Amino acid sequence: MSIKIDQAFLQSYIDGNFGLSISHENMPYTPVSGTEYAELINLPNQIDALTLADMNETSGLFRIILRYPVETGAIAAKTKAEAIMAHYPIGSTVAYSSQSATIRSVNRQTGIVEQSWYTIVVSITYLAFITR
Repeated sequence: MSIKIDQAFLQSYIDGNFGLSISHENMPYTPVSGTEYAELINLPNQIDALTLADMNETSGLFRIILRYPVETGAIAAKTKAEAIMAHYPIGSTVAYSSQSATIRSVNRQTGIVEQSWYTIVVSITYLAFITR
């Protein structure tokens, strides 16, 4: 079900080989001062019936939060965000264990300084159909 969508995005990100340490959801992670990293979060929406017989539909948002050392400029973080966005072109799919999700949109938010990190959030919206 939706856990497979989580796994699909996680594996796709890892396969992208972006060269950043990953802060995984609900796993211990201690940032190294002066070293950029990424935090990965899937924000699924509710699962709705698509057909009465055998198909559900869901959508959601895969979010990559890039954290770069503060006061080192924005270009490196923005360049990494662009590379990640290019890895998820609109209309492409990610898949895990026979469950796929189709990319609907990508977005890079404005960078902000947050707790001594320069933070940029990349958001990837998706649509998925789940067989019951």
